[in-house]
Amino acid sequence: MSSTVQIVKTPDTLHGKPRLEGTRVGVLQVGELVRQRQWSISEVADQLGLDDAQVRAATEYYDEHPELMDTLRAQKEARKRSVTQQSQAE
Repeated sequence: MSSTVQIVKTPDTLHGKPRLEGTRVGVLQVGELVRQRQWSISEVADQLGLDDAQVRAATEYYDEHPELMDTLRAQKEARKRSVTQQSQAE
């Protein structure tokens, strides 16, 4: 792996949401584990198959883009509500 960890957005992976290059691991997922659930860098790395530098890079991006993370979180919650409503209607 190169010494620089890249955060990328590609329309065909994770619907264009920011993720760690070469993975399908989204920045929001990493950031929430570190910041909201208080997991350590090494715990997140172990659970998601990443190295510490990748977790730090994703967490830094998460911290530097709070409005984007709020938008992504709201979209995630809206999808959850939609799925719940659909399953209750069946």
